[in-house]
Amino acid sequence: MIVLSWGALHLKIFAATVRANWTYDYASEPACSATRSRDCIDHFEVLDITNKDFVLITIVSNPNQATGKVDNISTTFKYGPPFGSRTISVVAAGKDPNGNRVTSNPYAARATISIRPGAPISIIVK
Repeated sequence: MIVLSWGALHLKIFAATVRANWTYDYASEPACSATRSRDCIDHFEVLDITNKDFVLITIVSNPNQATGKVDNISTTFKYGPPFGSRTISVVAAGKDPNGNRVTSNPYAARATISIRPGAPISIIVK
């Protein structure tokens, strides 16, 4: 057990620090709120879609001023291993008019980057 714990901690030390930025236009689909719980965007999900496995990396809340076009929505996270070429996607997750969970197309806003141990990376997801 000690060896496994040390291994997991040791690998996280070498993870890359990734900063992802994107733009979203809330004009066509507004952010969810206390008064709007359907037909809205609830949050964003950052995914690794490299092998079509869709691995969830992190969840990002809507920004405080989520109206109209919002530039520079961002998050910073540690990632790796795996290292090497990875395709990172940002999807909008929300509720349809019936209140069911829906997400945007994971292939619509993505960037392919090279994850290297301990390296900082900044990407713009388009």
